[in-house]
Amino acid sequence: MLPFALQAVSECPAPADLALALGAEFEPIAADDAHAALDELGCDLAAFRHVAPREQLVACAAAVGNRFTIVEERKRIGRESVFDDLLLHRVLRDGSGHALPLTIAAVEAGRRAGIALGAVGRRREQYLAHAGLAAPHVADLRRRGPLVDLTGREEKVGWQCAHQLSALLLDRIAERAERIGHLSWALRAAELRLALPVCAETRERMERELERVRTRLN
Repeated sequence: MLPFALQAVSECPAPADLALALGAEFEPIAADDAHAALDELGCDLAAFRHVAPREQLVACAAAVGNRFTIVEERKRIGRESVFDDLLLHRVLRDGSGHALPLTIAAVEAGRRAGIALGAVGRRREQYLAHAGLAAPHVADLRRRGPLVDLTGREEKVGWQCAHQLSALLLDRIAERAERIGHLSWALRAAELRLALPVCAETRERMERELERVRTRLN
């Protein structure tokens, strides 16, 4: 597996590859097991390869919900278990996690199944979408049911690449790590964010955040 910093400078890394590399920056991971879990999910999704895009999106979201338990926030507060729902390799291992890494898993499984899934969102709001669906309808993995109609909100949401999704994961890890006093993880998350391609203004903000966390750690 290429290190996170090397993948982060790639023009278009796969979201799951970058998310797994992110996890490996915090702890050793069993990459083969993670890819096997993605293959299994891809096999589930492959059953819907020949249906229309809308039916594909509905069925793929349901398949993820059937295989994984989706949690809003991990309730445990142990220094290790508190990140189980955010690190993709742990989510794939444990069968439960936050909707963000599960959206990443669904996109990758769709790619392996030949289904053009992607992530769309704005700030901390992410959805599973289908590139072949003309209407702005998306799946919210946090809740089962019909697709969410984003009509009238198209300008407020957009397709999110691997870099954006990893930045969102790192933001959540950093926030939670600080909240429970796990400052070494907060510092690592702040450092990793600087490997991502961002505008000058955002980089300055990230550098200030890194210095703030370093000050707390010292």
